[in-house]
Amino acid sequence: MSRADMTTSMTPATTACPCCRMVDVLLPSPAYTRCTCCGHRWRMSSGVVGARYYEALVARNDLQTPWFKRKIADRVAALSALLTPQVERVLEVGCAEGALGEAIKARFPLAYDGLELSQDRELARARLDQVFQTYANQVESQPYDLIVSFHVLEHIPDPAEELRAWSRLLATGGKLLIEVPHQAGHPLLDNDRNPEHLHQFTPASLTVLLAHCGLTCHELSLGHYESPVYPDSIRVIAQPRRQPDELRAQLVQRFEKLLGGPFIAYAIGGDFLNYVAPLADALDIRALVDSAASKWGQQVGSHIVSGYDEAVHGALPILVCSIKFGAGIRQQLLAAGIAVDRIIGLETVYEGA
Repeated sequence: MSRADMTTSMTPATTACPCCRMVDVLLPSPAYTRCTCCGHRWRMSSGVVGARYYEALVARNDLQTPWFKRKIADRVAALSALLTPQVERVLEVGCAEGALGEAIKARFPLAYDGLELSQDRELARARLDQVFQTYANQVESQPYDLIVSFHVLEHIPDPAEELRAWSRLLATGGKLLIEVPHQAGHPLLDNDRNPEHLHQFTPASLTVLLAHCGLTCHELSLGHYESPVYPDSIRVIAQPRRQPDELRAQLVQRFEKLLGGPFIAYAIGGDFLNYVAPLADALDIRALVDSAASKWGQQVGSHIVSGYDEAVHGALPILVCSIKFGAGIRQQLLAAGIAVDRIIGLETVYEGA
């Protein structure tokens, strides 16, 4: 398939906003269409970027300018914060000459691959482990723990299709770091007239686009520097949205790890009903206990609420199922002679997830 054919096939068939997908809130103009819902601006073609435009480009960056060095230093810092020991493989979409990957590889023992259509890929191949000369939806590779992309998505006719291609290459638990110009990319410019740029993102449009592609935005920040004419960029860190069954299983594991087996649920109120009862069929709850006599005898699920009885309940850990009143309940239990190592707060289960 030629680049021209691919561009045509990637162009959305409707006039809906490519980010929030709204149709009835669009303000078309000769240059861009603007969505009044999420603020996104886009155009299907600039009339300048041709079929092999990107493949013919060379020396996209002037490596000696102070602004190039500034943005590389900032990006090295951003990636370094994400490179835990578990991150072994990184892919940079639009790696240019490979300067960022080279700097990261000098600091971290990991595999760093790139994807670059321009002629700069030849320089990148000398710096990175592997460089793909193709589109992301054609890459075949082992999964990546981190995929990064700086100032690429605004060039893509169909950003949703591109994001799905990136997601396909992510390992389980992998992350995306994406940076694009914030609207025009400069606070004094109302419009971005760069002929390569097909999209002008807002925080709202980028966030909702990620959501439509099954991704959750964990962090979003503004004001990131790319160059003197693009000093204001949006940067997001996103991950594939976890499925309900996966979340539930992970939460059950946290209960099991902290409680170590059968336990008593103490304080049968709103927090219990919200945060424990939905998991009760997977938890080894042996009794429901409350200090309020008005609750004794009530049936909740398969259990009857009772008062605390040392002879019956004394061998089991106690989960205090109240966030708001947990500290007070803990003091009451300690005053009743219950060992501190038997008392576990619900907040301990949920903190640090």
